[in-house]
Amino acid sequence: MTGHTLIIGFGAIGASAARLLLSSGVPAAQLVTIDHRRDALTEAANLGVRTVFGDAADRAALRQTGITEARYVIVAVQPDATAVFITMVARDLCGPDAVVVTAVTDRKHVGFLRGADQVVISSDTAGAALAGGALGQRIAPVHQGGSGWLVHSRPVQSSEIGLFPPECDSGAVGVLRGGVRHLGTEAASLRLAAGDRLMIVRRGVVPGSPPDPGTTATTPVPR
Repeated sequence: MTGHTLIIGFGAIGASAARLLLSSGVPAAQLVTIDHRRDALTEAANLGVRTVFGDAADRAALRQTGITEARYVIVAVQPDATAVFITMVARDLCGPDAVVVTAVTDRKHVGFLRGADQVVISSDTAGAALAGGALGQRIAPVHQGGSGWLVHSRPVQSSEIGLFPPECDSGAVGVLRGGVRHLGTEAASLRLAAGDRLMIVRRGVVPGSPPDPGTTATTPVPR
């Protein structure tokens, strides 16, 4: 499949975007979605949308959606930190001419989305605006800044053992455990243990966090 629209996450926002695209005349055969929830994929399939089961933070799973040939990529996942990370992965995998549209609920996270061509804020209007972006309409531009952004990791503190990553840092997107990366929904449901490292999205370089195997620096993608 080529030239299709990929919807990453088929929750309320992703499903709303799909329905609006369909009502605007986009063929169901040109829509693909990936989600880790079976019930969400059943809803998508009932609309005629092609489905892929998996965690979008997993590059192998994301490749199964045909992302390298997608014309539009809609990122509709929560929390915002996960959306930031998946946008980075999607931008790296999709073609240079693909349009990436991402939804976040908090304006303070917009500056992290250097991999997105367009950013939609507010869950109330995100579905409609994302569909408009995929149809070629201009929405809110990505905020521009002088520095890039990165995902760094730090040791889990003793007071954080037993907690879930989002409870420790709003920018948490993953966990490094025994040299293995746990990302996205898998990481969000993982209770932290001694020896873990927390992967966190931050703008620029965070003082006191030296580079390590879990660090990935990025810069704005030229468009």
